[in-house]
Amino acid sequence: MKGIYAAVLTPVDERFAPDAARALPYYRELLGRGCDGLNLLGTTGEAMSLSVKQRVAFMEAIASSGLPMERMMAGTGAASLDDAATLTATAFGCGFSAALIMPPFFFRDADDDAIFRFYAELFARTNPPRNGVLLYNFPRMSGIAFRPTLVARLVAEFPQAIAGMKDSSNDPELQSEILAAHRDLTMFPGSESDLLSAKRRGCAGCISGSVALWPELAQAGFRDEDETQARQLAQRRAQLDGVPFIPAVRYLTANERSEPQWERAVPPQRGLTAEEGRALRAQVKRG
Repeated sequence: MKGIYAAVLTPVDERFAPDAARALPYYRELLGRGCDGLNLLGTTGEAMSLSVKQRVAFMEAIASSGLPMERMMAGTGAASLDDAATLTATAFGCGFSAALIMPPFFFRDADDDAIFRFYAELFARTNPPRNGVLLYNFPRMSGIAFRPTLVARLVAEFPQAIAGMKDSSNDPELQSEILAAHRDLTMFPGSESDLLSAKRRGCAGCISGSVALWPELAQAGFRDEDETQARQLAQRRAQLDGVPFIPAVRYLTANERSEPQWERAVPPQRGLTAEEGRALRAQVKRG
């Protein structure tokens, strides 16, 4: 796994259930427009607002669609160990290339021993394939941080299962320290804002919710290591600053596709207000 992965939106119907029929043509287009792969049911995909049943059904629909599963990964984290095991086993059974697993959240005082036990039990229940797991470090959302010592402990205990980590804290020092200690690990920042610098410190690409808005530019900048393209990419990503991220990506996707249904989000997420939409359009136009 390497290159540009779009952490894709999950379209939902009027009852806020995932709409695979709407998702499939969009996902196919992204794979043809420069994305090396897609990450379903991550933060941008609002996975934590969906039930286990909904997430399982969506994974199964994608797996039966004919999309190249070797280019697809799925978020399978959950607060409940049993839910995480069900989701992770489904991802492996469906043939996703990796399960991106956020640590359990809510009990934010859990220490490294507790998080280690969670993953140990999860792996015992799901028997991950070789290189089938990406750890998902997003402490702003989960309340749990993958410190280098915890990563080292997990990799030492489960070297066949853990392929790498997505770091949505976007911490260059953390990424460099982990890569220096574990040269075989794959590291993905959660943003394209610093893509060339990330590549030069050993990162494999990025997994980002906003690269779906400009996949050709992201791929060209990463592949060619072109400084001008990298600056353009960072500038475009900066256009989303100051507005709610997921609603902004939904809004721009809906406008690009002329499909207003993409703006529909699962509560507590919301659509952009008219004022936010006007401001975002103006900012994008200036960029």
